[in-house]
Amino acid sequence: MIIRGRFIVLDGPEGCGKTVQIKLLSDYLKSQGVDVLTTFDPGGTMIGNQISRLLKYDAKGKMDVNTEVMLFMASRAQLVTEIIKPSLESGQVVLCDRFISSTCAYQGGSGYPIDKIIEFGKMAIGTIWPDLTIIIDIPVEEGLLRTGRKPYQKTKVNHEDANQIYLFKNVIVDRFDSRPFEYHRKVRKEFLRLPDYYPTPVKIVDGSIGGIESVHEKIKDVVNQTFSI
Repeated sequence: MIIRGRFIVLDGPEGCGKTVQIKLLSDYLKSQGVDVLTTFDPGGTMIGNQISRLLKYDAKGKMDVNTEVMLFMASRAQLVTEIIKPSLESGQVVLCDRFISSTCAYQGGSGYPIDKIIEFGKMAIGTIWPDLTIIIDIPVEEGLLRTGRKPYQKTKVNHEDANQIYLFKNVIVDRFDSRPFEYHRKVRKEFLRLPDYYPTPVKIVDGSIGGIESVHEKIKDVVNQTFSI
């Protein structure tokens, strides 16, 4: 059975491999005759990309968590209106790299109330919630080691909350990569709690056992079981 008009999100801690896995899932679904559109959050639109740049790199000083949440939701409102909703209505399957699940984990990890995040999410995107969210779980230390702290980028130190020691001297990480390991442990904990309260189905896949293809097979199994492909 070919699925149509479904919205699937891949999410998880830093270094979990979700971006690679979205590409593999897209290729698999296309091989099954599914019309697929791939996007990402925050960003995915001209306006959203500007918001994303502000959130990750361009903000001067320490950004309040309320501001973070509202900016993320503004980017998603644009993404849903401009890209996701029209694509779903045309019958496409939309794959998205991160979504409101990330705000629950990252801003929730900063102590922001989860119920407010969900409330803001409903205001921003209405009824266009994912039909399935897959969290690729990985231990914090392994995930951050995989990222290599982006050694190909230059140093930037203008964020008050960027206080992590890096593997390489010439690294620039975004405002969320750069936070301490303890913060990232809280983020992972919130990702693992998502099935308990998220408005739509969430499945956890272990991304630390086996290679890329092994994780891909696990994701395929979840998608096939959920949508009976």
